[in-house]
Amino acid sequence: MLLLCGLVLLSSLLPSSTAKQLWSTSPATNYSNIIREAYLLGNGRLGAMPFGALGDEKIVLNVDSLWSGGPFGAVNYTGRNPAEEKSSYLPGVREWIFQNTTGNITELLGNMDDYGSYQVFGNLSVSFEGQTAAENYERRLDLDTGVHTASGSCDTGATYTSTVYCSYPDQVCVYQINSTTTLPSITLRLENQLVNATLANSTCGEGNVRLQGITQVGPPEGMKFDGIARVVGASGNSTSCSSESGTLTVRSTAGLRSLSIVVGAGTNFDQSNGNVASNFSFRGVDPAGEVERVIELAASKSADDLMAGHLEDYQALSGEFLLNLPDHSNSSQMETSELFDNYNSSVGDPFVESLLFDYSRHLLISSSRDNSLPANLQGRWNSELSAAWSADYHANINLQMNYWAAEQTGLGSIQDGLWRYMKENWVPRGTETARLLYDAPGWVVHNEMNIFGHTGMKGLGDASNAIWANYPAAAAWMMQHVTDHFSYSQNLTWLRETGYPLLKGVAEFWLSQLLEDDYWKDGSLVVNPCNSPEHGPTTFGCTHYQQLIHQAFANVAAFGPIVSDSDSTFVQNVSSVLSRLDKGLHFTSWGGVKDWKLPDLEDSTVYDFQNDTHRHLSHLWGWYPGISLVSPSSPYLSGYTNKSIQDAVATSLYSRGLGNGPDANAGWEKVWRSACWARLNNTEQAYFELKYAIEQNFAGNGLSMYSGKEMSFQIDANFGLGGAVLAMLVVDIEESGVDTGDSTVVLGPAIPREWAGGSVKGLRLRGGGSVDFGWDDAGAVTWVRSKAASCCRYCCYHI
Repeated sequence: MLLLCGLVLLSSLLPSSTAKQLWSTSPATNYSNIIREAYLLGNGRLGAMPFGALGDEKIVLNVDSLWSGGPFGAVNYTGRNPAEEKSSYLPGVREWIFQNTTGNITELLGNMDDYGSYQVFGNLSVSFEGQTAAENYERRLDLDTGVHTASGSCDTGATYTSTVYCSYPDQVCVYQINSTTTLPSITLRLENQLVNATLANSTCGEGNVRLQGITQVGPPEGMKFDGIARVVGASGNSTSCSSESGTLTVRSTAGLRSLSIVVGAGTNFDQSNGNVASNFSFRGVDPAGEVERVIELAASKSADDLMAGHLEDYQALSGEFLLNLPDHSNSSQMETSELFDNYNSSVGDPFVESLLFDYSRHLLISSSRDNSLPANLQGRWNSELSAAWSADYHANINLQMNYWAAEQTGLGSIQDGLWRYMKENWVPRGTETARLLYDAPGWVVHNEMNIFGHTGMKGLGDASNAIWANYPAAAAWMMQHVTDHFSYSQNLTWLRETGYPLLKGVAEFWLSQLLEDDYWKDGSLVVNPCNSPEHGPTTFGCTHYQQLIHQAFANVAAFGPIVSDSDSTFVQNVSSVLSRLDKGLHFTSWGGVKDWKLPDLEDSTVYDFQNDTHRHLSHLWGWYPGISLVSPSSPYLSGYTNKSIQDAVATSLYSRGLGNGPDANAGWEKVWRSACWARLNNTEQAYFELKYAIEQNFAGNGLSMYSGKEMSFQIDANFGLGGAVLAMLVVDIEESGVDTGDSTVVLGPAIPREWAGGSVKGLRLRGGGSVDFGWDDAGAVTWVRSKAASCCRYCCYHI
């Protein structure tokens, strides 16, 4: 039963738009700047970036598993696990730190040998014979359908429309060209001009072009990649192949006004072979057979059937959640790049904000599906052989932020690839890392991971690198996503078979690592050694770690009985340790939350000093995205109704600044601040940080850059913006399974007046329910429609 409190009235709406299209009257033509010009498509495994003018179009293609390095780069690759145990160094390190408050872990650091990088697959080139640039050009990405179109007319009187989309059901990307007159001859080529000619080969056959290659000759033999682009329904009589150049010509045929091409690709990477039994080879079968099979099936379908299959799948996901905000300025009629050029954080634009929210969901649907690797640091899109930060998996905020908006907007199912990645890529080698570095059971990973089980530390053996390399808390953070998936889905089978075993392995590791605080001698249990992510010294009792472990252990205590864990001693030990655990909440002399459990020296300008504008908000993790500081669920700290905790969080946020400090001017740090302010019910600050991120970091195609609006591209702010908007819409912080009875869900904690008359549909709640609601001109909720799960009860309020 769902208990509702509040008004159930429909308010009059201002002119509004569903914010569903990005568009431009100029083609994306600068390859070196493509990531700030193109609109992005994908089906999880494949990514696509259409660019170029009509008549000379290209599609940059990515395959999720195409990486250099790893066991495909070196025969002695170990994922940075040492050849022999190093845990014997830890007792001395820990004793030193307790005596001196800080220390170093030089002996545990590794290097970056053969780490590798995510790399571009290649380009599909489509050229028209005798055609010049089109007039009246326009390209659009429809976020309701996941379809990209480009259209224009040429001096022959023909009007062309190209359509590009990536189909999950058929596992291909599709290019279709339509003309108002007979199509000219068209040449096709699948190539990668960045790869050495000895490593890749472009060929053509009857009705198709093909790109096959390898990342290195070896030894060891590099990763094989293979892709085919095939004309749908083409016969040998209508096409001709140039074996010398590897190009296919589709000859102009009277009455032929439409042509469709399907593109599929793959590699011989096999995640299921990243274990001891397979010698951590990650090596699978030659991709040729599977690519040929996929292409044969897709090419046997009509263009209409291919499109229908894509739309049915994509819209089932995109339509799960709707955000409707006003379009005061008729911004939907303005080119997207102009919207971003003119966007000002002092004013804002609800259309732009809702457009980016919708784009966030499109990008996640397009870069993460149940059969793919998770969305990486660039989602799925990279135009180079060596990407910024390898386009890897940074797990001290970035990977996590990618999935902030998944559960609440009905995209929980597309995370299956994330669970499989943790289970098959992290756990096997991470179990070795736990034993060799920490003499621990369970499993552990650190901050930066490739797709080859890189679970040890990077660091090059330099003590100063511990600031970013020493981060064994990564998996503990990821357990929030694991437990949230159960909390929102209530899928007990999944929890028993997948979620709880992951959580238990992480808890086993940390259960073995906690020590009684020998500095403060307060009887609490703390981590030693630890580094707050990319900030400060190697020390003990880092706030961030303590909050993460607090939440992970609380979930073990709650979910162990739910899944009937037969290891009752383990669950009891976790519960016992939880009562003694330092929960990660200490206050500075100036009223903020401490980042480190260190003495607050009056003359300190090094640790926990006021106006430290560092990009990370690690010490506020328990406020957002975690719930350990904020939730009233036992055994959390009930900060949402505790003024002392609220004031300390606010003071810390003011001190950390706007997210444009000397260490970085990235979008992800601003949207994180926005979400924290929203959970404080501070509409003004939450909305400003959201606007400030858009003004400072979002390029003309709606993608977020790391350094202001300058490259490099880093997709986390695109995804994190979705989480920040959701934090402004709802506070849902009582963990399902921890408590029983009614839960309080706050609707509209930080809805700005500028979003007057808006509404949402399909907002998921913990416990398996969902809610639709709208608000008035002041941002106060005025109507609610609920869909309760039969096993859960809520009382919904608005403020």
